[in-house]
Amino acid sequence: MNPECEAAFRASPLFAGIMPEARSERFVDGESLSAFADEERCVGLMVQGTADVWCHAADGTETLMNTIGPGDCFGIAYLYGDTDMQTRVIARERCEAAFVRKADIQALLAEDQDFATRYYALCNKKLQFLLSRISLLTAQSCRTRLTAYLLLNRDRDGFVPLNGSKDELARRLSVSRAAVYRELNALADRGEIRLSKRGITLNDPVRLEQSMYDDNDKGVNNHEKTDVDAAHPDAAGSAGCR
Repeated sequence: MNPECEAAFRASPLFAGIMPEARSERFVDGESLSAFADEERCVGLMVQGTADVWCHAADGTETLMNTIGPGDCFGIAYLYGDTDMQTRVIARERCEAAFVRKADIQALLAEDQDFATRYYALCNKKLQFLLSRISLLTAQSCRTRLTAYLLLNRDRDGFVPLNGSKDELARRLSVSRAAVYRELNALADRGEIRLSKRGITLNDPVRLEQSMYDDNDKGVNNHEKTDVDAAHPDAAGSAGCR
């Protein structure tokens, strides 16, 4: 195991310093990490770089669910399933991941109660994250989707980093780029957020959340009909907003 992998296992909330037998692989931009995880049914741990997690719909559209980096695990939800991963983990730059086989994970679950507790907690956390994403993506207006995303992803100081461009934020929300720019400017004009190159600062999260509910109650966003996201011209229904 190379020094980078050892550092990742030490920093991982799941492994917390445990050094299991693992296979390290390097990937280039656009290469699938999940395909490798499916081959041997294992848990992947990001060592270096970042990767995007995409959800593939039956109509061929894809939604960006998350971006993961060093210390993050993937493949956990499918370790005991009969099907391959329903999400695709795609390298967004040169990156490295370590893969721990199912048999080794099973041994740790049986032998190490602390590891088992962390594993189950991580599964629960992933479930809660998925539910929050479903809630976000089923919102019927661009403003509600954007506001909910900001509230869900802020840190203790009310700051939401932009991990990429505003165009990528639009893809993450499955709305058009124009809608994101318009709603960001509208929230800034209302004094509810501050925009910078690094990200978005929520001036008053409580007020922002309340204004979201007030706007919905007043029907402020009812005129914003769902529309097809420009990034996915074949999508239908609530894939995007205008």
